[in-house]
Amino acid sequence: MDLYNARLDVICDGLRLAAGAWMPPEPKGIVVFLHGMPSAALPAPGVAGYPDLAREWAGDGWVAVWADLRSVRESPGFFSIEGWVRDAAAVIEAARGIEGAAELPLAVVATSAGGAVGTEAIRRGAPVSALVLLAAPAEWVGFAPNPEAAVERAVDGSGLSLAPDVVADPTLWAAEFQGVATERSIAELRIPVLIIHGTADAVIPAAHARRIADRSPGAELWVIEGAEHNLRHDRELMVRVGEWLTRGLGRRDPGAS
Repeated sequence: MDLYNARLDVICDGLRLAAGAWMPPEPKGIVVFLHGMPSAALPAPGVAGYPDLAREWAGDGWVAVWADLRSVRESPGFFSIEGWVRDAAAVIEAARGIEGAAELPLAVVATSAGGAVGTEAIRRGAPVSALVLLAAPAEWVGFAPNPEAAVERAVDGSGLSLAPDVVADPTLWAAEFQGVATERSIAELRIPVLIIHGTADAVIPAAHARRIADRSPGAELWVIEGAEHNLRHDRELMVRVGEWLTRGLGRRDPGAS
């Protein structure tokens, strides 16, 4: 299949985010991938990144969009969770504006912290037709309510940049995490939702998935025995997710929320 690497301009709060989209000749829908908290450590050799994941999905017939949220990899800016919510909404808007894709249904596939961010962006009105959460936290683990520990985790653990005033006093910055909790945001969504978590996840316990599912009307929950945190690396699982989306997007109109 001939794939086209489409230009994707994503600008939020004056920041131009690193982003891209792969397009197949006859797309069946749009998938926007949202990443979680990055690691300050270098990736292991052979580990595929989100652009590679997007290209794989484009090979299965999807317009596949990836982006680095502010302060991640090639994207500028200072990290804040509210900033990430706005970034996610801007990525979705940009995906909707891709030539030849405007009328297609759009789904978000979000990993870990990206799940909290994506769910909140949809709750606030981002036009999304289906949502898949991969190892998402029900609430923030290791950030709030301890602002100093949150700064250490963001800077040392994830390699993110913080604004100087946040470093001086992170109290308000850390308080934002309390307002972006998946188990609260999910309760207001009325779109197909798939929640996936592994029983061997050492980062976010699988109990978080059950908490989210309890608050999500009609959500489907897959608990994968023995699976670890980075579910997006499981090609067989991702194929199943694509099949679920094909069915789910057929039940709703594009842009339903």
